[in-house]
Amino acid sequence: MSEASGALPCVHVLLASYQGARYIREQLESIAGQTHTHWTLTVSDDGSTDDTVRVCEAFAHAHGGHRIRLVKGPGRRSTANFFHLLRTVEPTSSHDLIAFSDQDDVWLPEKLSRAVTTLRALRVAAGQPALYAARTRLVNERLEPIGISRLPQRPLGFGNALLQNVASGNTMVFNQPLLRLMRRVRPEHSVLHDWTAYQVVTGCGGQMHFDPEPCLLYRQHADNLIGSQGRSWDKVLRMGMLFKGQYRLWGDQTEAAMNDIAQELQPKSLDLLRKFHDMRRRPDLIGRMQAGRHSGLWRQTRSGRASFWLGLALNQL
Repeated sequence: MSEASGALPCVHVLLASYQGARYIREQLESIAGQTHTHWTLTVSDDGSTDDTVRVCEAFAHAHGGHRIRLVKGPGRRSTANFFHLLRTVEPTSSHDLIAFSDQDDVWLPEKLSRAVTTLRALRVAAGQPALYAARTRLVNERLEPIGISRLPQRPLGFGNALLQNVASGNTMVFNQPLLRLMRRVRPEHSVLHDWTAYQVVTGCGGQMHFDPEPCLLYRQHADNLIGSQGRSWDKVLRMGMLFKGQYRLWGDQTEAAMNDIAQELQPKSLDLLRKFHDMRRRPDLIGRMQAGRHSGLWRQTRSGRASFWLGLALNQL
C-alpha cells in the first residue's frame, strides 16, 4: 500500500448519525484532533430532530480546512445509513483509505495514524482488500473507564466471519478494493456493516490486522445497538435473540450478502459458504450436528461455541 511519492493517504471518515446531539460534538472534536491530519468527513444524518445537524454544521464551519459534507441518510436505520455512506464517498487517490465512525465515541489522537501505518506496512497485492481493526477502551456515559474489549481468542477467517463479528466498526479503516466489494452488497442483505466488512475481507482473500491496543473510547449507554462484545447482559440478549429466531434471519441475510459477491469469493470461501448453507437446511437434528462438525466453521469463545451447537440443535442458525 506504499506510495511512490511517500505522501500519506487521505482517510475518508464516514459517520452515520441519528439523534446524536448529546455526544456527537465530542466525537467530531476527536476527529479534528487526530495526529493524522489528512482526512475528510462525510456525515449522513438519518432524520435527526434534535440538534445533531446543527452541531455538525457548526463543526464544518469551524474546520473549513477539511472537506466536510453533511448528506441526507436513507432513513432505514444504521446499517443502511453506513452503506449509503459507502456509496457517496469519493476518493481522490487510489491510495486513499476509508474509516467508519459512530457518533458517540471519542477517538484517541493516534487512531488514524496507527491504522494508516499498519495498512501501509502490509504487503497488499494490487486489488487485494485490506482491513484494520482494533480493541476499544470501554467507558460509561461520562467517559469513565469501565473495561476493555477482548482480543480474538482464535484465528480470524471466513469460517468465523460467517457466524460472528469480532471487530467493532468504529475501529475499522480499510482500502478501496474492500470499498468496491462492499458496494456490491445490497444493504438489506447486511446484518451489520462491520460484520459484512469482516466477511468480505476474509472471504475474498484479503488481509486483516487486529490491533491489540485500544484506539478509541467506546461509550456504553442504553442506546447502543448491541454493545461491546463480552458484556454479561449482551450474552443474555443474544441468547434471547437465538430463541426468537433472530440468528436464523441473520444467517439468511449472510448467505444473501455473500451471494452478492460470490464471483469474488475465494474457492475455499465458496466451499465454506456451501457447507454453511447445507448445514442450516438439514431437516434432521443428527444431520445438522454432523454437518456442523465437518463445516469448518468456528466461534471465538466457549460460550459462543455453546450457542452455536444449541442453535443447530434448535434449527435456529
